[in-house]
Amino acid sequence: MSAVPKPDRRRARTRAALLRAGHELFAVRAVEAVSIDDIVAAADVAKGSFYNHFPDKEALARAVADEVRQGVEGLASRVAAEAADPAERIARALCGFVRQALEDPSAVRVGLQLFRGAHIPDFPSNAGVRADVRAGLASGLFGGVGAEAAVLMAVGVVQIAVARVLEPEGGEPAERRRAAALSRDLAAGLLRGLGLDPAQARAVAARAAADILGPGAAG
Repeated sequence: MSAVPKPDRRRARTRAALLRAGHELFAVRAVEAVSIDDIVAAADVAKGSFYNHFPDKEALARAVADEVRQGVEGLASRVAAEAADPAERIARALCGFVRQALEDPSAVRVGLQLFRGAHIPDFPSNAGVRADVRAGLASGLFGGVGAEAAVLMAVGVVQIAVARVLEPEGGEPAERRRAAALSRDLAAGLLRGLGLDPAQARAVAARAAADILGPGAAG
């Protein structure tokens, strides 16, 4: 029986260091503004080591984007898991992304930089919202708007919400209470745009914001 090869820990550490460097750099600069020299300097590895793992910086950016996307999709699944109603799921997802922006702003900045196709309804990271929009339209819960427009509305509001949390007035990160109130109001507006009556939209949004973001969501 042949021996099972041992994992190459040094190789794994080098790859992890390159991915961390990619996260740090792509959070603040576009891919085209980052050089491989920048990446290996941030990772503190030899330049030749980069090419043992990635053929070019675009491949590293894709790997970083995949990591972030998995985190985003996992977050959306977790916050929506307790809700079967499409409106509740959409409101909870919005609040979940805002919570992530508060707790892990670097990851969210990377997502905003790398998910350039998020405005495309069929983009992979939009699978969850597409499913919720279709379910809401099919059940009659949503109405007065087409599926494509509904997906774009939801994606756009989420992007606006996290951008506001990351870069509020004065340049200081938004504090949680204000972020909770903003999420509640944006979620209510989004749900009204999808066809819910105002009272129902406000109630759904308030529950989601209070559950996920806590104080500041009431009212």
